[in-house]
Amino acid sequence: MKSLAEIEQEARQVKAALPGYIAIRDLAAAALTGMADDLGLDLEERDVRDLATAVVDAIHKPAELQGIAFACTVADMEVAANDRWLLTPAREKAKSDPDARKTLPYLEQHAEGAQKVRNELVERLARVGREWMAKRQPAAVVAMPPAEARAESRTAA
Repeated sequence: MKSLAEIEQEARQVKAALPGYIAIRDLAAAALTGMADDLGLDLEERDVRDLATAVVDAIHKPAELQGIAFACTVADMEVAANDRWLLTPAREKAKSDPDARKTLPYLEQHAEGAQKVRNELVERLARVGREWMAKRQPAAVVAMPPAEARAESRTAA
């Protein structure tokens, strides 16, 4: 079984390996350049960069919000588990056991800390989500031309 230090080291490595906004935009630009070449489109570098920025902007914040929402879900599960498996039995035991009464405040303090972390995550999700919802624009979906027209444009190029 791995030690906590080993697990934390692995987590740091994963965080360091996660691509940032610029790396994701560059990847999108490369994909768009390849797609434009496949379609026979002549896009300038600036056009590709602008398209890549638009694509990444459209998905970056929702992906961040998904991560925060996931953290909120995990925190909700932790709070529920603390209440069900930690506090409820400890309170029952504290009714008849003086030693358990001494321990109960520490368990409650632990549960309050988990609740505080959960509340901070929910506040962040609400704040960042509110900003995103205020800025987002409805998605405009452009219909693809029929397959025959796409094939003709490829052969013409």
